[in-house]
Amino acid sequence: MERLLATAVQMLAQSGASEFTLQELSQRTKVSIGSIYLRFHNKQELIREVQIRFLDRVEREHALLINRLRRRGLHLRQLVPIAIREYCVFLRKHADLLRVFMDLAPNDPIVAANGKRYYALSAADFALLLLDRRAEIRHPDPVHAVNACFRMMYASVGRYLGLSTTRDVMGEGDWDQLLDDVSLMAVLWLSGGNPEDGLAA
Repeated sequence: MERLLATAVQMLAQSGASEFTLQELSQRTKVSIGSIYLRFHNKQELIREVQIRFLDRVEREHALLINRLRRRGLHLRQLVPIAIREYCVFLRKHADLLRVFMDLAPNDPIVAANGKRYYALSAADFALLLLDRRAEIRHPDPVHAVNACFRMMYASVGRYLGLSTTRDVMGEGDWDQLLDDVSLMAVLWLSGGNPEDGLAA
């Protein structure tokens, strides 16, 4: 089972769900098609299982990332750009499979629900990390402010990574500049700082 699902992950990341077939999976893993159908009724059911296992692993990785950042005890203006960059690099690492599931979500309510749950957990973890520095946030509504930062970051970087329907703009612009710009906007939004202060204040 582990070999089967690990190979399915590789195939989906390489060519997407439309090109993925149980016949090819059977050939690559040397697991009979009959054995596959004993465990999964169809391709859709297998892909849902892949998504659940993938998101469980991603959630564990994300929790470790957040805890590592929390232990550093950074001030808000130091924390925000580092947290944004690390989270965006994390998204980039998993973008191939995230794209597959986002493509499937409009026509598969179970895949969609799993994706929304992962997004909500990520947003909550990110918000709680920044709210550790609530005393440094100058926005009148800190909870709204940190949630808006996450949405803005995810929308901007998700667009770059093709985690949306607008694939024609995937990879548009400079990655590092995008992260710097998003970080600066988030710092200024949260701290009410002067743009001339940059991120070093």
